[in-house]
Amino acid sequence: MPSCVTDFTLLPSQARAMESFSTLVGETVPAGPAAAPMRPTVPEVRGQVAPEVRACSLWKGLQSFLVAGSLYGVTLWGALAAPWWPLQIICGLLNGLFIAMFFVVGHDACHGGLTPFAALNQFLGRVAFLPSLTPYITWEFAHNRIHHSYTNWRGKDYAWAPFSKDEYDRLPRWRRFMERHYRSIAGLGSYYLIEYWWKHLIRLSKSERHEMKRPRIYAFDAILVAAFAAAEVTLVLWWSSVQAPGGDSLDAFTSPVALIAVALVLPFLFWNWFMSFAIFQHHNHPRVAWFLDRDEWDFFAGQVESTVHVVMPWYLEFVTAHIMQHTAHHVDPKIPLYRLTDSQLCLESAYPRDIVVERWTFTTLGRTLAHCKLYDYEHHRWLNFRGKPTTEPNPVLRALRDGNAPSRKRK
Repeated sequence: MPSCVTDFTLLPSQARAMESFSTLVGETVPAGPAAAPMRPTVPEVRGQVAPEVRACSLWKGLQSFLVAGSLYGVTLWGALAAPWWPLQIICGLLNGLFIAMFFVVGHDACHGGLTPFAALNQFLGRVAFLPSLTPYITWEFAHNRIHHSYTNWRGKDYAWAPFSKDEYDRLPRWRRFMERHYRSIAGLGSYYLIEYWWKHLIRLSKSERHEMKRPRIYAFDAILVAAFAAAEVTLVLWWSSVQAPGGDSLDAFTSPVALIAVALVLPFLFWNWFMSFAIFQHHNHPRVAWFLDRDEWDFFAGQVESTVHVVMPWYLEFVTAHIMQHTAHHVDPKIPLYRLTDSQLCLESAYPRDIVVERWTFTTLGRTLAHCKLYDYEHHRWLNFRGKPTTEPNPVLRALRDGNAPSRKRK
């Protein structure tokens, strides 16, 4: 069992982290335990995980990088060089899964938690992001600075943020169709590809580029991703040019179009589906709330109460690099992926009634998709696309509005 902290002690690093978080959300929070409000504060929650539980390791970080990178490389080679086309397709799908695994390693590095060294983390993160065609700096901005600072705060956090019924009804017909498509098993990948990767990681708005304030690094990372994509295509074209066409019905694909489709397009599309599959379940659940009112939202509401631990089968736990143990990651993004299991246990021991834990099956995924279509921000309940409630009003927020719970305003 991990050595969890049971008595709150504010460490200097936690005080600095809390002050940084407070600056991002635009509020001033005293850094001492005497100033803690009735609801758990940032340092109090993070203090439940002892320093030795969350510690970074150079060896473990490099091991995670090498394992994920090797699996990505082997399955890419299999998609090109397997002797039969069905095996090429299988390798292409597996390659999409290992793009996801490699990405999670890069995601840890981008948070500064993969190894103890900042420069090494930046290098490893950039490399690990390349197969998913993700510019490092745009992910750092969209994910680290926006999503983690304003988790489930509608208007700030745009990752799978649900529409209200009125907003949905005002959408053009084509956009209502797309929203219905996105919130289906088949449409999950389309959501990440269009609404997140393209809009917020590749083709940023002027306001996002202005807020990011790092144009040279943005240009460098964009060029790096484009160069990697060009190198992939070049590799596939070269491989196709040195292959003899097969004569048997099961012989491997050798044409440039078929190889690009199997070795590059199929893995990328499957990666998009898998990434959206993960993000959707992290913050959409019948027990999870979304917020419009700043007075109802705080660190504990976003990072603890609205971040789900999805208990995966061991093989998916391996592929997802433990990122589905997501509450611990949101409480402190610097906790390395190889420490999430112990850290999650500490938090669930401290807040057993606040953290949403659900064992994953296709049935639970289908139920969440069926219940979580639109959101009633006034009564804090989920709706279907007809506006019919699919869940009861959130009891914690109902008590807050009725004046029977501690205010979330900072004093």
